[in-house]
Amino acid sequence: MSYGVKPFVVRSKLDLVSMSTPLTGTPPLGTPLTETSVLQDPSPSMDFPSRSWPGDEAKIRCRSQLTECDRSHIDQLAYKWGTAPESYDIVISEGSFLETPGRDAVLSVLPNGRYWHMPGGILAPDELKPAIVSWLKEIAERQKRTVAVYSVGDEEVSLFREAGYEVNKFGEEPYLPLGDLTWKGKDYEWIRRQTNYCRRQGLEVSESLDPDSHREMGDELVEILNEDLRRRTYARPLKLLVGDFDPHALHRRRLFVARSQETGRLEGFLACSPMKNGTAWSFETFRKRSDSPRGTMAFLFREVVDQLQAEGVQEVSLCLVPGKGVNRETAPEAHWLVRSSLDLWYTRLNFLFNTRGQNYFKSRFRPQFRNRYVCVTPKSTCVSILSFLNTVGAFTPHLGNIARNLWHHCDRHVPD
Repeated sequence: MSYGVKPFVVRSKLDLVSMSTPLTGTPPLGTPLTETSVLQDPSPSMDFPSRSWPGDEAKIRCRSQLTECDRSHIDQLAYKWGTAPESYDIVISEGSFLETPGRDAVLSVLPNGRYWHMPGGILAPDELKPAIVSWLKEIAERQKRTVAVYSVGDEEVSLFREAGYEVNKFGEEPYLPLGDLTWKGKDYEWIRRQTNYCRRQGLEVSESLDPDSHREMGDELVEILNEDLRRRTYARPLKLLVGDFDPHALHRRRLFVARSQETGRLEGFLACSPMKNGTAWSFETFRKRSDSPRGTMAFLFREVVDQLQAEGVQEVSLCLVPGKGVNRETAPEAHWLVRSSLDLWYTRLNFLFNTRGQNYFKSRFRPQFRNRYVCVTPKSTCVSILSFLNTVGAFTPHLGNIARNLWHHCDRHVPD
């Protein structure tokens, strides 16, 4: 029986070149990095002189109004220049965007009144980022707005500091360098145990490679998504932190499924988003059935990591853990209210957001961690923090699930 998906194979160069390329100038999904030079269109190197743009003329546009050409252009910027796990959400999620006049840079925007929340960082070449940081500050001053850029990395945060932004640690991002990962040793004993159990239960992981298979599995994937969220505090993923999932509009995202070989039923899925021109992928959306075999997600993660490693991918991001480590590293320009709010989110509100639970699961893969920051201009206030909570959807929980999760939370301790 065929289900429209293929088991894992390490593809040959001939196979890769013959695959249909989704967008001009970019390699097909799953292309080993050593092969991309034969697939990409040659482009002359670009020099970016010092630039400045008028802040009072900057306007955001709704993504629902994008033409196919516009969406393709933003897709290419997000694929090539995205450095955060949420960078590709500008392509797959609802919201707005801000584009530089030359259309050589773009930022995701979730507006809330005079507050602009910008997840995923700046999607632009490094040479343009100093000018864009200054431009955002001018926009805030001229238009009387508060601008917050999320998931800024260590390599960029100095630009915001020098421009006079308030810089707060937002959390930590666990990631796996794939170069010499072997799953051997005591540290990975739990991963191996879950993998072996799922294999004995007849689970198989495969990648869905074509739109027809996405359509065939679409209803079942949405069913799994809704079933997983039904038991959680929030019926929808929190915006700014997790992108939307539409099996019929994946664009460059890659979809992997865990299926029972005996029944053919899907037990879980993992949608990966590209980062850093395809050299890294983020494990952003992952869901499973409530009665799936124990260890399904760990098994799915490991199988996909092995597949990406075989293709030559350098790194996998397990996505941001908000609030983690915010009290360990503080800067003079950090706002105490932001730090205290994020620390409360991580240490005391696990029954709402399950942040420590996520961190515990991800830590089983023995990742490295990198800092992520939120950079604000002109400054954070109580109202701007409330705007953040309203934007992510924190004020619309399922009250019945809160009571149940609080009861379970009181019965157990989740390690940090």
